[in-house]
Amino acid sequence: MILPQSKDLLVIGWREWLALPHLGIPQIKAKIDTGARSSALHAFNIESFTRQGQPWVRFSIHPHQHNSTDTLTAEAALLETRTVKTLAATPSLVP
Repeated sequence: MILPQSKDLLVIGWREWLALPHLGIPQIKAKIDTGARSSALHAFNIESFTRQGQPWVRFSIHPHQHNSTDTLTAEAALLETRTVKTLAATPSLVP
């Protein structure tokens, strides 16, 4: 089936490069899920801290796929925490 194209809709692929400039991340490859209600970013070295009385989080990412050498560290105001369950571990609460 061919869906009609609209000039108002952006055509994207399953994987796209995107930027998160407010986090200082100039480019990172993302998997696109148009049916998802939220998004996730694989982060490590996650630490919570307080800045001017508000909760913040600092974390690191590997911006390039299959490259664990390049690392960027970002900071952002903490909006919420979620329970995350991995295949190898029990559920844990993460910022």
